[in-house]
Amino acid sequence: MRIAASALILSILPLTIPSRAAESPAAAEYPRCEFRAEPLGIDVLQPRLSWEMHDSRRGAKQTAYQIIVASTPEKLAAGEGDLWDSGRVESDRTAHVEYAGKPLASRARCHWKVRLWDADGKPTEYSKPALWTMGLLQPEDVKAKWIGDDGVPTYPGTEPLPPMFERCTWIWLDNEGVDMRAAASLGERFFRKEIDIPNGRKISRARISIAADDKYELFVNGQPIGAGDNWQEPKMFDLAGHLAAGINCLAVAAANTTQPAAGLVAKLEIEFERGDPLDISTDPTWKASRESSPGWKMPGYDDSRWSDAMKVTGMGGRPWFFVAAEGRFHVLPCSMLRKEFDVKGPIRRATVYGSALGNYRLFINGKPVGNDYFTPDWTDYNTRVYYNTYDVTDLVRADGPNAIGGLLAAGWYAGVVGGGQNHFHYGREPRLFAQLEIELADGTIQTVAADETWKLAYGPYIEAEQQGGETYDATREIPGWAEPRLDDEAWRPVAVAASIPAKLQAFPGVAVQETGELQPVEITEPKPGVYVFNMGQYSAGVARLKVRGPRGTKVVLRFAERLNPDGTVYRINLRSARCIDAYTLKGEGEEVWQPKFTYRGYQYVEATGLPNKPTSDTLTGVVLNSAAPMTGHFECSSPMVNRLFQNIVWTQRANFISVPTDCPQRDERLGWMGDTQAFIGTAAYNADIQAFMTKWLIDVRDAQRPDGEFSNVAPRAAHTAGGVAAWGDAGVICPWTMYQFYNDKRLLEQSYDSMAAWVEYCRKNSSELVRPDHGFGDWVAMVYTPKDVIATAYFARSTKITADAARVLGKEADCKKYDKLFEQIKAAFNGAFVSKDGKIQGDTQTCYVLALAFELLPKEKKPLAVARLVDDIKARDNHLSTGFLGSSELLGVLSENGHNDLAYKLLLNETFPSWGFSIKHGATSIWERWDGWTPERGFQRPGMNSFGHFAFGSVGEWMFERVAGIGSFKPGFKTIHIAPSPAAGITWARASYRSIHGRIAAEWKIEDGKLKLNVAVPANANAAISFPAEKFEDVYVVGEPLHVDRHYEVYGKPTIVVTAGTYSFEMPWKSDDGE
Repeated sequence: MRIAASALILSILPLTIPSRAAESPAAAEYPRCEFRAEPLGIDVLQPRLSWEMHDSRRGAKQTAYQIIVASTPEKLAAGEGDLWDSGRVESDRTAHVEYAGKPLASRARCHWKVRLWDADGKPTEYSKPALWTMGLLQPEDVKAKWIGDDGVPTYPGTEPLPPMFERCTWIWLDNEGVDMRAAASLGERFFRKEIDIPNGRKISRARISIAADDKYELFVNGQPIGAGDNWQEPKMFDLAGHLAAGINCLAVAAANTTQPAAGLVAKLEIEFERGDPLDISTDPTWKASRESSPGWKMPGYDDSRWSDAMKVTGMGGRPWFFVAAEGRFHVLPCSMLRKEFDVKGPIRRATVYGSALGNYRLFINGKPVGNDYFTPDWTDYNTRVYYNTYDVTDLVRADGPNAIGGLLAAGWYAGVVGGGQNHFHYGREPRLFAQLEIELADGTIQTVAADETWKLAYGPYIEAEQQGGETYDATREIPGWAEPRLDDEAWRPVAVAASIPAKLQAFPGVAVQETGELQPVEITEPKPGVYVFNMGQYSAGVARLKVRGPRGTKVVLRFAERLNPDGTVYRINLRSARCIDAYTLKGEGEEVWQPKFTYRGYQYVEATGLPNKPTSDTLTGVVLNSAAPMTGHFECSSPMVNRLFQNIVWTQRANFISVPTDCPQRDERLGWMGDTQAFIGTAAYNADIQAFMTKWLIDVRDAQRPDGEFSNVAPRAAHTAGGVAAWGDAGVICPWTMYQFYNDKRLLEQSYDSMAAWVEYCRKNSSELVRPDHGFGDWVAMVYTPKDVIATAYFARSTKITADAARVLGKEADCKKYDKLFEQIKAAFNGAFVSKDGKIQGDTQTCYVLALAFELLPKEKKPLAVARLVDDIKARDNHLSTGFLGSSELLGVLSENGHNDLAYKLLLNETFPSWGFSIKHGATSIWERWDGWTPERGFQRPGMNSFGHFAFGSVGEWMFERVAGIGSFKPGFKTIHIAPSPAAGITWARASYRSIHGRIAAEWKIEDGKLKLNVAVPANANAAISFPAEKFEDVYVVGEPLHVDRHYEVYGKPTIVVTAGTYSFEMPWKSDDGE
């Protein structure tokens, strides 16, 4: 969204029509606190309150409000604001009104309501009562400890997880003067490392995982252990019988037999009967040589003439990225924890605070607490961990014994994150935090907190990870495990940590919940006993299984986005993500099972092991996503475009799971910043993302380095690099876009220092203000755009946004500084990349799109750049060639520069490459690549080919703003801009958007040589309506008269300004095929 004409619109006086009603029918509706309805356990000391004014009359406007906040419902009903009574405040503000009452204490219950005064000065009734509660605000409020299993979770009777390469280093010999990742010479190299094992420490287990590009042989104390010749399949060896107290020697003969890369990686884990384990990884302390001599494999060998090994790259770096040892699909189990307790009197209220290093679910007396998934959500667990608050008054019994139980899975904390099946990015031992507070009738609080008195066991959850899936054995269920009077003598004590280094804070975001269900539209049997369920729609979530069969029957579900030509599921593009669920029946009639700790993006499910032929209710698709309220709707005369909009929405939902991920299916699922900044405008039209993005932007700031470098992903895990153009710039673009949509100055202020730090990072890491040729470029574009062109353009954009943010926040000195820097970058861009005839280096569509969208060209060169852009599109038979970055701005640039018809042609194309191409071939989601699948080539390379990537869905923002015509002149849609831009190919369109002020709607239709336009402006807002007509005299008001004293020209269109209400217009329309 752009607010380019805000300065102009400030001078326009809206047309005000007096109310015709003597009494106000207005109402304050949809009360929210910190963007959420009735949030529990917040820790914002001055929370902001918002509401909508509902009033269907023209000119409806709030002129004043009064907020009452009380400590009890009774006081609120009596109008007693013992916490805060704002009195009558003369203001039209309905969003982000800051609480200004008494200081709020931990656990405070804040009941509130608001009333308004309308345009006639008449008061409304108070709104329905609403509630927020405060959380644990002081350190002494935290009573619970962090409990779990002692060590890495291991299901009884299974082998523990092999040593993983997290934080390991690829090494080679540092005397070749070349990049060992790209130009290593052939030949054998020798490596050794001596290890001192203290006397008296008895080894219980010792294992090593090892890989080399291209092959290796491993020795311990001179004895051959094993060899390997495929770096993509590391091996694990047991060294327990080969190590002894004293000095030991690991020796490796490794050889590079094929160029270009060479490297060795190894991880040795030694566990002792007592005390901490010992980990040894490849790093520069290893010794390396081109030559060997007798005794080099033995302890005590003189290696003083050997070189220190060279670090080639860390685990996750190119060209190997992530690898894992055999057992690469090892999936950690889910543990069960419990505690019984008695209540000491009648109950007034019960509240539980839950958190985890991992994912958790709580139960009280066998009943689930809440309906959230993957709590407490993903954060940088080294910096902060969130807790969730639930009212459990109805679950706790005042008479008799009670029990509280918890399920604890690895989640993002210890489970696989990113590629290569690498665990433990944050820690190895998941922990549960649970603090149940029971307020008794006499006002005392009884606390049941996680501590050393809890017990732990493993039951039916044999495996439970997000990427790996769940394996559930119903024959191993423990009936009543979270209920009182269970015989838990066989359960073992928990391991306890009194505290953790990270901050414990209230969850500020939107929880992941079930948001829909899908039934299969088709069931096929491509092979005997192999059934494939087509759910009819791409989504993220799980499949609920309903089945009858003999005890011990195992049903296996495999998930996929697409099908192979033979009708089997296509799964190779999942890379190392297993995406398999399995259920073993207990044989007791109809059994219904639904996983709790996994999800994936899919449309197809393969089921094997079913005891009977499936029916349509055998599987139900359960849709999971962060449950942000949906706010946008779009449809038009083109069925293809309607399907496109649905694909955009479904793909957004599939990827908005705690963080905005790139894809929900393969071994990645990371918060890629570049994808998000390209898509955030569309996302904000589709859903209310205030709370969701507020949480994620904390992740973004947490991931920023001290030098200002933003990461490429947030949270910064698995992929730890940063500083890349468009991806790092998300740390500037996203908070600014949030301000534009929601007028949230607090969020902008919280982000400002990090925005300025990124601009300074870019300035320091540039040459004469030209950024380096580095990064991801215009990802998956059809043609290559020079990366320095892209990087410098985004540097300019971030600088301009930071200047605008400084202007909003009253930082005048910074505003001047960044305004000046923007002009300097603009000059550098033109000097380095733009020729006199307007040709930009690279001469691609993306070059011109970014230069025009980011206002980088002098006035005289803009038409030249537009002409080159249009010529390139026409030379491609009216097709685009842009990737993630260029596509997000392409249609808007065309529409703004006189080529709206060409923009429509690109939207409506169904031939390759285009949005319609994938839809023509059955897509129910947005693909990562234009050529993810083609009839000629089939599937693209599986290493990078997602069918659930929202980035190309960024076109949705243009569809709202240009096709339907819903935009904004002022932050928060206080002054709306209704400006539909019809063109050939679409004969009608309608859309709506629920802004922070209420529902905005625009609908137009072409028939009988006329264009009919209907507009709805919510109460307490006004709108500039720019008509798609040649002159104002062509516009006719339909129905109720509208007297307009003045009209204007905005973007070359006749424009009027109206207040709240509904309006209908007609104007002549002549169809024109345009381009």
